[in-house]
Amino acid sequence: MQTSSSAFDNPLEAAASELRTLCRNPGALPPPFDAGTVGRILVHITNINRSVVASTQDHVNAAKRLNDFALIFTRLGRASAPPNGELAARLSSVADNLRAASGELAGADAIPNWRSPKAEILTESEQ
Repeated sequence: MQTSSSAFDNPLEAAASELRTLCRNPGALPPPFDAGTVGRILVHITNINRSVVASTQDHVNAAKRLNDFALIFTRLGRASAPPNGELAARLSSVADNLRAASGELAGADAIPNWRSPKAEILTESEQ
């Protein structure tokens, strides 16, 4: 017997997981990014995630911010592609997940049908 869940995987959790991995290997980050910069973006994404699954009040602003972050990671991925294809793919994955979340939030007035954020809290001091 197969069970199905009504909640989809959370694209913001997927992006956050990839960013946590990148923060653990700061030497892999392209200049001018460092673990602190990526960590601060990660805190924003985590806070946005919590906000959008709790209320529809900030969806328009969240969609804009997530799309802005997606553009940043897309540019970084393109700049990283020639010397480091693996990093470029990871950055592209982050951008794709952020863009998908942004699109879903911009196109709906309902709380997304994503899995709730994990209880793990990552603050800037823990990075």
